[in-house]
Amino acid sequence: MPSPSVSPVQASKQNYTVTASSAFVTVFKAGINALESEGFTLTYPENLAGLSLSLVHIDSAPASGRSAPVPLPAGGSVSHYSVSTEAPSVSNGIVTLAVSIEDSAGNGSAPQERWELRASADVPANWTMSMSSGNVDVNWLAVCPVAEVTVPAEALELQKDVELNAHGAVSGNTFAGTVPGALAFTPHYDWAYTGAAPILEITTDTTTTDPSLKIDTPGVYEPVPLAFTVTTRLTDAAGLYTGLLHNKSAPATMTVHQRVQDIVLVLDRSGSMASENRFENAKTACRVLIHLFNGLREGLSTPDRIDRVAIIAFEDEIAGFRGGAPSNRIQTLLPLTPLSEAVDAIDDPAFDFGVPGTNTPIGDGLIAAIDLLAAAGPIVDQRFTIILCTDGLENCGTVALVPSSAVNGAQSFQNAVNSKQARKDVLDTGRCKLSTIALGPTADQNVLSQLATFGAGKFALVNNPSELAGSFGEMLANAQTVNLPTKQSTPTTGVPDPDGVLPAVYLSTEPDADRLVLAVTPPDGETVFTGTIQLARWDGTSYLPEPITILATSSDRATSVAKLPALAQGAPIHWRVIHGTGPADAEPLALGQVLAYVDLHLLADIQLDQDAYLTGDRMNLTVRIRQDDRPILGARVKAVLDAPAVGLGEQLTALGAAPTDLARDEHDEATWMEGRIGTLLSHKKWHHLPRTKPTGGLFVDGTDELFDPDGNGNYTNTFAKVFKEGTYSWHLSVAGQDVNGNAFTRELNTSTFAGIKVDRKATKIKVTRLHNDPSGLLAALVVITPQDARGEDLGPGKDDSVIWALREGTFQHVLRHEPAPVQTDGTYQRVILYTNRQSPSLVVEAADVVLPTIDVRRRLLGFSD
Repeated sequence: MPSPSVSPVQASKQNYTVTASSAFVTVFKAGINALESEGFTLTYPENLAGLSLSLVHIDSAPASGRSAPVPLPAGGSVSHYSVSTEAPSVSNGIVTLAVSIEDSAGNGSAPQERWELRASADVPANWTMSMSSGNVDVNWLAVCPVAEVTVPAEALELQKDVELNAHGAVSGNTFAGTVPGALAFTPHYDWAYTGAAPILEITTDTTTTDPSLKIDTPGVYEPVPLAFTVTTRLTDAAGLYTGLLHNKSAPATMTVHQRVQDIVLVLDRSGSMASENRFENAKTACRVLIHLFNGLREGLSTPDRIDRVAIIAFEDEIAGFRGGAPSNRIQTLLPLTPLSEAVDAIDDPAFDFGVPGTNTPIGDGLIAAIDLLAAAGPIVDQRFTIILCTDGLENCGTVALVPSSAVNGAQSFQNAVNSKQARKDVLDTGRCKLSTIALGPTADQNVLSQLATFGAGKFALVNNPSELAGSFGEMLANAQTVNLPTKQSTPTTGVPDPDGVLPAVYLSTEPDADRLVLAVTPPDGETVFTGTIQLARWDGTSYLPEPITILATSSDRATSVAKLPALAQGAPIHWRVIHGTGPADAEPLALGQVLAYVDLHLLADIQLDQDAYLTGDRMNLTVRIRQDDRPILGARVKAVLDAPAVGLGEQLTALGAAPTDLARDEHDEATWMEGRIGTLLSHKKWHHLPRTKPTGGLFVDGTDELFDPDGNGNYTNTFAKVFKEGTYSWHLSVAGQDVNGNAFTRELNTSTFAGIKVDRKATKIKVTRLHNDPSGLLAALVVITPQDARGEDLGPGKDDSVIWALREGTFQHVLRHEPAPVQTDGTYQRVILYTNRQSPSLVVEAADVVLPTIDVRRRLLGFSD
């Protein structure tokens, strides 16, 4: 089909031909003497579907001077004119319609008067328009836009930012004459696709003014063709022709192929991991993740395309940062190993994770993981996932996550990555997700959250070590684009279990889900799993045990079921999980012990509107739900928030100068901040910083739910109470019906960190004169207490984010060749030395906020700046 066009493209011509356009609009002047008539003749195909023709009279004011449309060929009266048509004639399938505009009142036409003709149909057509005489003068004419779309013919699964492009919306033949500036047309692009995989960026109203759209490709198990179209619309500035001029492209097909996946687990094995069974739970989490990964990818590898997994543990016998080679205690426990072999390896009781020992070189551990991937063969189409778990702040190594810690020859993490092209290639966010888990109260939640944002992954805070396996599972689910179905302690069938009331876990999968994978972990507080599990499927009258292979280790049991549609036969599948061989010997089983994931087709995800937040920010959440190429409407999305009840900076400020009393393994040296946090917890008798789950309306509309106001499968709401520094962890429960009316559920989790938004007005500034300084110079003590608008303190230990700039005078510590002073009470202090002739002034930047300039002399006289 040729593109829509008009010919000729100049104004004031007697004849126009419109080709391959479902609509056109033209504005013309008709010079009509009293009681005379002028007009035009149209031609178009016979039996044209959806044909609509109308004529509008336009007086001097386009907004108020437009008449009601006069339908054609019916005709009618408007102002002092009569619009009529001759009976349409048909020849060789072409209709000819002559239209006459007659001055019926004897007034004649005024110079400012214009007429507008609109013609439209349901399908592209060829049209002609011929003027009755030179007194009918076309000012401009517009046809439908060009609609063409190009996409890559081939793409890889889970590939970020694949670009779709629309082309040539306006060509040299889209307009005849010049459209007035007040009506300037702008192209808009409506994107759509068909295919058996969900693309979250495209829904029923995905419209852009940019001719390109970036999408993330879905996960697939086999090549999946997706056909993309774009409908290009011309929208005028006045909104007069909305919906008239549009054109839909022919489909362009992109085939999405599965890709090889490599996962590296990076475990903290420092001395502090020995407490609270942290390392034992980390070992369990590793086994569970490998089992789940195996279940999701089983049967997909080929001899030349094999999924692999590796485990690295990091510790360092040398405290402090330094140059040179990293410690040999950074060990590859499991090299990149084909998945089936990795399952055998970690299931072997002899597999040695080692024991927690020394210091915490997080940066070195990460670089070891990156280098392992970089050295494992040419980087072509692999998908990489790195999952880091640590319980502390970094305190040593040759690579530092925090740039200011890169001293004594150590590199910053960013510089270490940038120093080798292979490392940059590994961390390319188009192929890699780097996720982080903060385990316990002394882990640096802010840095780990930033690291996950940098690595396009997820961040999570885990205070209870027994929940670590679930957090590892969430990281895997994010990397694989799979979801958690809702689990419950009563049957999902809605009828009682015929085997009686059991300590079982029930869940369901929708008819087109591809596979179910699950793992069962030990009860809370335990690290050893005993016995077996049974997975049974409801057949309408009873639960029948599913013939499955159970993977068993000392700490979990895992299994998977593939090709679910063949079992479902178009109906949901209801499942029962039992800890035991069957109902007769079922042992207690808590919902949290069962980690279950369902793959592909019906997908939900959660998005936050910012990568990072500060206190006082509004936090917008969006849950997108798709079933292949269609949005899910009418679902119910409920939110639960686990938020900080106190801010760390505020609490450390209140702790003041209390001596540090944290007991720590002599081989794992606590950082200053870890010592202060440990002292705080000890004084308060807290296991971790208090958390809260707000109730009674989380969001600005007073509800705990997300809604879909646009009817496009995007559910959203806004949280406006980011009042405390810390990690905000969201849990979203989704329940609804799929496009075929089958019930489904999903559980989503996401976390983000909020820092203190320092406020210029709320921050306290105090200047005090000091007498008899040994230097013989005048001296003043400047004390700054950074706070947010609600009075929350930035707190101590943020000296790297408080930057001092002095004009005239000198800092006392600089003159004495001493380190800058560090306080424990949340204040930041400098002593300023100056002469009688100097007028020192300070500019201080606290957490990226520039405070008011401090004029030292004026402050000492009692004036504010």
